[in-house]
Amino acid sequence: MEDMQYISLLRFSMQLMICEAVFLVGRARRPHFPLRLAGALLGYLAAASGWYLLLRQVPGRCTPVYIAFWFGLFLLTLGGMLFCFDLLPIELLFVGTSGYATEHLAFALGRIAQYSTGWVEEVIGAAWEFVLFRLLIYVLTAAVVYALVIRPNSTRGAFRPRDVGLMSMALVVLLSAIVLSSFYATGAESRLSMLGGVICPAYGTLCCVLVLTLEYYILRENSFKKEREVMEQMLQMANSQQKSSREAIDIINMKCHDMKHQLRAMASLPDGASRAEYVAELQQALTIYDATYHTGCEALDYILSEKTLLAGQHRVQLSCMAQGECLNFMRAPDIYALMGNALDNALECVLQETEEERIISLQIRRRGQMVSIHLENRCSRPPEFQEGLPVTHKADKNAHGFGVRSIRYIVHKYGGELRMGAEGGMFTLDILLPGEEEGGGAV
Repeated sequence: MEDMQYISLLRFSMQLMICEAVFLVGRARRPHFPLRLAGALLGYLAAASGWYLLLRQVPGRCTPVYIAFWFGLFLLTLGGMLFCFDLLPIELLFVGTSGYATEHLAFALGRIAQYSTGWVEEVIGAAWEFVLFRLLIYVLTAAVVYALVIRPNSTRGAFRPRDVGLMSMALVVLLSAIVLSSFYATGAESRLSMLGGVICPAYGTLCCVLVLTLEYYILRENSFKKEREVMEQMLQMANSQQKSSREAIDIINMKCHDMKHQLRAMASLPDGASRAEYVAELQQALTIYDATYHTGCEALDYILSEKTLLAGQHRVQLSCMAQGECLNFMRAPDIYALMGNALDNALECVLQETEEERIISLQIRRRGQMVSIHLENRCSRPPEFQEGLPVTHKADKNAHGFGVRSIRYIVHKYGGELRMGAEGGMFTLDILLPGEEEGGGAV
């Protein structure tokens, strides 16, 4: 392999490391990272040079040797990443295959561009060919992949041990594309042929896109699985909380009735007008605790009673018009979790407002065959939205934000649609659910 040049080693190493680097953004670094990085680069250069000298001793021109050369350099970069970053084996496989797929994607796009323009080294010169097709296209491809793929999925779930099979399949697809491309990767004449300049690079492009899609699909599915597990746990907690809250409200209502009867008896005593006036004020003050809802949905009645108590304590104006029987097709724990989280978020938001601005309005009604839930509250500081959901202002974003995700989970569970927005100083929550029964009645 006397025609193998050392510049190919340096060039490919630079291109591969550029593409792998974008997948390492935000990854946990090992202690003394700068020293480790310097040592890894020196160790890589020494090992890669030895690998180059070894393969250069192979006589003749042999494509499998080139494949072994490139794949050996890829394995050496994995060792360097493991030395510098705290990665699990499956994470290392993910970063490596994704980086190599991005590098080969840039290589294939460069081949297609050269065939389309005719800008090979013999035409535009070695310097421009290096800048355009050996450096710039790799930087641009890595940047686009980071902006369109990596960054939007930065908060997705982690890999699980059972994902090794799919990751290995992604590696096989990638290697098959690289092996096929290797047979047309050398020589300027290959860049000017339809097979070497378009067909084979196009196939490589599709394979690399498939690899990236598959790997991030695994992450996305793991995120959804984890979210479903969390939501199921929250629904179980909501079921227990529903029972406790129901018992508490029943006790409050009984005590309030007893107190009203006692006060009525006191008012009948001939102790003067002042005492009667005092008793009347107490009776008026206690009416909030005796307010009951009859929406046609028992679960909704208890939620509204509970949240009305909280609203009254904080001087929040909570108005409600609800055809509760529209929600009877839902499981009681789901109703409790859905409406409880929605009202809790609204209460938490309006408590940041001045007392006269603490306003919450809830409407639940049937629209044809659908059930419409509209909740709005005062919100002078609009939240930031991500994927259609408001981002919590709390410091620990991992421990909070389950409320809105629980709402989304339940709405999608029943085949509904969800929209949240903030405009004109008001936060709005709109839910549209497919109903099952006709009904009327309002509160």
